Amino acid sequence: MSSVKRPDMTETLPPARRNRGRWRRRIANLLIAGGLLALAYPGGTWGYAWWEQRVLATQLVEAHPALAMVEPAQFFVKEDMTLVAAEQRQLVKAGIEAERAREYEAFRDAALDFAATLEGQGGEALGRIFIPKIGVDVVMLEGTGKSDLREGPGHWPETPLPGMGGNFVVSGHRTTYGAPFLRLDKLEPGDEIRLLMPYAALVYTVTRTLIVLPNQTEVVAQRGVEELSFATCHPIYSARQRLVVQAELSSYRLIEPASTAGGADGGS
Repeated sequence: MSSVKRPDMTETLPPARRNRGRWRRRIANLLIAGGLLALAYPGGTWGYAWWEQRVLATQLVEAHPALAMVEPAQFFVKEDMTLVAAEQRQLVKAGIEAERAREYEAFRDAALDFAATLEGQGGEALGRIFIPKIGVDVVMLEGTGKSDLREGPGHWPETPLPGMGGNFVVSGHRTTYGAPFLRLDKLEPGDEIRLLMPYAALVYTVTRTLIVLPNQTEVVAQRGVEELSFATCHPIYSARQRLVVQAELSSYRLIEPASTAGGADGGS
């Protein structure tokens, strides 16, 4: 029994209806492709950030070998840290005993020396951020351009480095490119933030969390206080507002260069 070929029903439709059907299929395929790309995009950005973080970490220890001589946690042993009295956070250090004043001046000199090496060095690895409560361990870099923030959190170059008596401001992504500041909203007053710079290990205590508009930059203004501000988009998946977490310096430890210290050593 011979098989009967079934007619293609689309061939029996009027040309206008056939064209509408083709366009519907094309639009459906485009929507599916767009959806797949939307799902793949965040994963692709995370992969890019992961690779760039490896590059930055290598760059950091190659430029500053002292940071690689011990595990990072050993830089933050409390017994080796210099506590920062409330009045010592101020640029005017009246009433501080002479020894603490000398330590602070050494800290400030180290910060100024390091800052001098950053002139025109945007995109360079700057140090590491550790936030124990939310599991952050990320290399930050100098600069806040789009390409910089795709690699990691970026320091606002116009703000002073830790030790220079001001507000150290850093921006970072919250959903893409590794999302280093994804859970920044979980931080509360009293929580600890650690920075490992080539010249010092620093511990900050969170003081407040703010939700502001993008143009409200006065919240990160300089107040002559040793503090840091982390800024990121808010809410998640939106750039409508900014989440800002601020913290004041509570202790620090100087790190001598490997060539002169023979290893990582504290200056406190």
